[in-house]
Amino acid sequence: MTPEGVAVVFLALLAGGTAVAVGTYAWRNRGEPGATSFAVMMAGVAVWSLSYAVALTAFDPGTRELIEVPLEVGKALIAPAWLFFALGYTGRGEYVDRRLIAVMSVVPVVTTLLVATAPSHGLMWTDYRVAQTFGTATVLFDPGVWFYVHAAFGWVVIGAGMVFLLEPVISYGALYRDQGIALILGTAVSFAAHVKAVFFLPPLPALDLTPLTLAITGVLFGFALFRFRLQGLLPATQVLGRRAAIEDVGVGLVVVNADGRLIEYNAAARPVLGLDDRGGRDDVAGVDDVGGDTVGVVGEPLDAFVADVDLDDPDPQRIEQTTDAGYHVYEATVSEIDDHHGRVVGYTVTFADVTDREARRQRLEVLNRVLRHNLRNDMTVVVGNADLLVERVDEDDRPLADAIGRRGRALQRLGEKARDVEEVLDDDAQPREVDAVEVCRDVVRDVRESHPDADVAVDVSPDLRLVVRARVLGVVLANLVENGIEHGDDATIRVAVRVDEDAVRFVVADDGPGIPEAELEGIRSGTETALSHGSGLGLWVVRWGTRLLGAELSFEDRDPTGTVVTVRLPPSVLANVGADGDAAAARTGSESRARSESEAEPTD
Repeated sequence: MTPEGVAVVFLALLAGGTAVAVGTYAWRNRGEPGATSFAVMMAGVAVWSLSYAVALTAFDPGTRELIEVPLEVGKALIAPAWLFFALGYTGRGEYVDRRLIAVMSVVPVVTTLLVATAPSHGLMWTDYRVAQTFGTATVLFDPGVWFYVHAAFGWVVIGAGMVFLLEPVISYGALYRDQGIALILGTAVSFAAHVKAVFFLPPLPALDLTPLTLAITGVLFGFALFRFRLQGLLPATQVLGRRAAIEDVGVGLVVVNADGRLIEYNAAARPVLGLDDRGGRDDVAGVDDVGGDTVGVVGEPLDAFVADVDLDDPDPQRIEQTTDAGYHVYEATVSEIDDHHGRVVGYTVTFADVTDREARRQRLEVLNRVLRHNLRNDMTVVVGNADLLVERVDEDDRPLADAIGRRGRALQRLGEKARDVEEVLDDDAQPREVDAVEVCRDVVRDVRESHPDADVAVDVSPDLRLVVRARVLGVVLANLVENGIEHGDDATIRVAVRVDEDAVRFVVADDGPGIPEAELEGIRSGTETALSHGSGLGLWVVRWGTRLLGAELSFEDRDPTGTVVTVRLPPSVLANVGADGDAAAARTGSESRARSESEAEPTD
């Protein structure tokens, strides 16, 4: 054997050893997607390479032909395992089931049997002979039909795996690109060598370079494993994570093509589509049964399952369904799917089950109607009669009539608070530019209608303009002012607006006895309990309103008496901020102009 021949044998051994090392590492990490298939593939590379190193030293034609059997065993493992690895690596491991394994095993198993019985037929080769290269036992033969069938099978399978690996290289950017390129290059080198061997192409037509180039493949795969952390950073994580997120998102998700035909849906969408857990059709009101549990729905029009979904309307749509499971209301939201040219190729439709929300909304509407109309009207009668009783009853019974009147008026105010709740919760207006002075003036005017003797003053810059939900802000300020008045008969209320670099603050201060701790405790915790029970709805309106405004709410004691309530809005609500973000033009303080309640009244 020449020195060149020794080098060839050494390369075959090196390829086998590299495959063993890389495969062992993959096996130790077989919990990762695709790792087991990768280890099996490296086992095939090791068997092929090491068997070829032995075959190069066997010069007897009979012995040399027998060694073709272990050579073929190694080859048989590589192509299917490569495809299975590519599927697992890219997040498609669920496709590697017993059926696919059985199908992919047919050609390799048949080929191995034909190689073992090659002398008795000519399907694999004829005229098998040793033709030395560099003093090694290389061979030549005339290929049979199955030889080319086997080669074509391997190329198709390897090519399919490379296609799957190209997806993360193209789609996922630099995160996976280096890994994918290393894997594809490693495969391409051996693929090219195998094409040369199949057609006995020069140079050295008798020398099969495939197991020798597998050393290069092993190095590139090892580089991907160790340098790029192949088994620790997988496209499968991203793909499977997206699928899990779609399944666990909690709302029904349907994907349709541009014609409105179903492409895909998650488990939460099955009840909306009227499907059982196996994807079969249930009976849905307004939808005919189309044949049982095994009927496929992919490719069917969406409106055959869910009526009244307008794919051209991006606004939320109300969908009502009555099934055997009961009555449900869904909020459907449609989003376009565009290709890289901006063309609409499909739509995603989400179905959020809002049945409970709608039920609560209806209950709230009924309660508000009762409080605002029935209770208020009835209390008007009660209060009117109580006032008449005060004038007609004797001195001993007059306190009873006064108590009836006071409690009646309190219940009337409760009805008004219910109106505020409805205004705040139902306000869906977009923020608009308003004059802060106008907002405060309207608040003072409304408060003085029910509290004509109230002492209310406003301190706000005449140039301050804000972009806010004006109605919600007005309701919040009105309830804070009324709260200060109601907790102190002779209280003085001051409303000031302060602007600095990090906030716009509406400050409502009073010098009354302060807000009872029982009421503040419920507002701060966000719950109403038997031990923490507020006396009314006013502060709850304030809490809900500040949340809608994106504001922060705080309460502080005032020295010597009273409460300071601050509604802190972000500086982004300023409409008259300079281009450089400076809020100095809108800032109040010593330069602000004080306005008394008389100035805050609307003028004719």
